[in-house]
Amino acid sequence: MSDPVLVAVPPKGGSLDDVFKKLVALKWLRPELVTAIRRIIKEDKRRVKLEEGLIQLWRQSGYAVESTMRAADLYGHDLDDVEQAINRMRRYTDEEGKTQLDYTGKSGVERMLNTLRQDSDAELSEAALSMHLQLDLTRPGRPSRMVFNQLEMAFTPRANAVAVRAILLGTDHEVTPTYLRKHKRDISLTCYDSFHNTLLDALDTPQVRNWQELKLHLIEANTDVRILGSLGLDDYLGHVVMMDEKSAQRIKALGGSRRWADKKDDPKLELIRSTSVLIDPAYEELYGCILDARAHGITFEVGPKDIEKACAEQGRIGIYIVRSGSTVAVTPGLCVVGDEIITSETIVAINQERLQHNKAIGVLIESLAPVATDHAPAWRSKLAAKLGSRFI
Repeated sequence: MSDPVLVAVPPKGGSLDDVFKKLVALKWLRPELVTAIRRIIKEDKRRVKLEEGLIQLWRQSGYAVESTMRAADLYGHDLDDVEQAINRMRRYTDEEGKTQLDYTGKSGVERMLNTLRQDSDAELSEAALSMHLQLDLTRPGRPSRMVFNQLEMAFTPRANAVAVRAILLGTDHEVTPTYLRKHKRDISLTCYDSFHNTLLDALDTPQVRNWQELKLHLIEANTDVRILGSLGLDDYLGHVVMMDEKSAQRIKALGGSRRWADKKDDPKLELIRSTSVLIDPAYEELYGCILDARAHGITFEVGPKDIEKACAEQGRIGIYIVRSGSTVAVTPGLCVVGDEIITSETIVAINQERLQHNKAIGVLIESLAPVATDHAPAWRSKLAAKLGSRFI
């Protein structure tokens, strides 16, 4: 019997939803189980959002239970939910001696997850057994979140065929390529934009902007990682340059191609050289490579949570991820300027050496049927239609 195939999938969020929908369509997973997993993650996300709001209301309402409850009632929250949340949330004393409210501690969330694991609904119980806790590093206070951990599955490609065993592993985008490279995963079904910087030593140029370019410039002798193609989901996104309308019009007047840093004399770079560019720090090395930041004198600054708002209202320039463009469209004065720094989508990647030693990997790849379609033109066209004159 062959080893089970290790398949990396995102641990939470829209990316996990999209991948799981695909795996249900391919009959890798039961739809009822996926529905239960998504329900647990969604309800836990609501729990974290409620607690986040209560932390603010607690401070605004004088650090007392009764006044916080009254404020929550005015905002339309279910008071039973609020009372349960306040009772389980952590307390601590700040430097001024005030009792502060904080997210439910790890042990508290673990008890909630254990209750779900013992639920009488078999699907919900199995779904909960596939979850574990993870710190949400994007939020102040770092709450513990229920996220997808792992799940064993069996896939039968056709009638009377031997079933392929696999283990789906929830793996953050940032570490997936490294794990794939070190034989700790066999297949990756995660976003492309995390692959770039883990493969720099295997590229003949660091300036690749999508998985097609990476595949073209990959020095295969330097790595066992292979990019097979897109998973074919409707999850295309771009890392774009954002700024207010006045700055965008200045950029437009400078001329040049739509692509950033396409040439060393790109006139658009003049404006972003004059200020530090707001970014998500997770992508600093990536943007530095694509824009050749050191050579062009471009500096980056860790942006606030709402980079879009800072760009629109404070005259800052930033690079941020856009998918549908809805947030840009409802943010007055915010513009997207030029083509994407990098484009991403869920891709199918493998470890070639592992493929040669485990035929089951090939069976799953055949089922996934990676596609070579470039979705960028169609996605860009939709973005332009939604943003109109604010897509410069």
